[in-house]
Amino acid sequence: MTLATKRRKVFFIVLLLGFILTLSACKQDEYPRPSNAFYINDYANILSVATRDSIRREGERLYDITQGETDGGSQIVVATFEVASEADIANYDITDIYRQWGIGDDDMGLLILMFFERYEENEIEYLRLLEPIQVEVGYRMEQYLSPSQLGQILDNTIYTDTYMDLDMATMHMFYEFISAIYIDVYDYETFNYDMDFYQEYLDSNPDVYVDDSIPMGMIVYLLSPFSSWSEKLGILLPFLIFMILGGGGFAVVKNVGGGGSSGGMGIRRRR
Repeated sequence: MTLATKRRKVFFIVLLLGFILTLSACKQDEYPRPSNAFYINDYANILSVATRDSIRREGERLYDITQGETDGGSQIVVATFEVASEADIANYDITDIYRQWGIGDDDMGLLILMFFERYEENEIEYLRLLEPIQVEVGYRMEQYLSPSQLGQILDNTIYTDTYMDLDMATMHMFYEFISAIYIDVYDYETFNYDMDFYQEYLDSNPDVYVDDSIPMGMIVYLLSPFSSWSEKLGILLPFLIFMILGGGGFAVVKNVGGGGSSGGMGIRRRR
């Protein structure tokens, strides 16, 4: 048997193995992959661009600042989904989403899910926030933030009438969550924010339509910690063998998810 024949046999065996792994991994995705922004996944397309950018920037800053700390690499991720009715919220398993998205280094993550329902008034369609808002906490983060503490944050922010504007209420909630992480996890003395200043920021940045809820690209997803090994092998293995046999190279994409897991401890809070 010639060397070329052996190579062809190995290549076809690997392709067959990859095909089998791909079939086992290609069950219908229950949830979308995280967005390119990762920290904000506005699949309901309800938040202003200013709010999305603020959540992304603060999320990135938290992750970068805390990486060198004990139990570092915290990530706080916000996701919005549009559902047909409140009953459809039960179709979303926040623990599964947390694990699939790989939030937080070494289980130092927080995931906030917000659900919206479409309704019509005066022949105009709107989206309204449904209850409950769900919060999932990573294993290691559990020792710092209790369900009662997280529930109080919801009760004192987005579940009050302090801010009738959704963007203001969402940022108030987000600032309090991120403040709790800085202070209770990393012993910061304070985390200061000014909602009056944020109102001015919103007013001075008129919203434009930008769809940043596009799921993360397949290559980035496969190289990230939240894709399964069967998905990685099923799709990447034939490509890698082809590169080995045929030559060439490829670039490594930086992960955005920390790869954390969650045991399901969290809160589902109603007003």
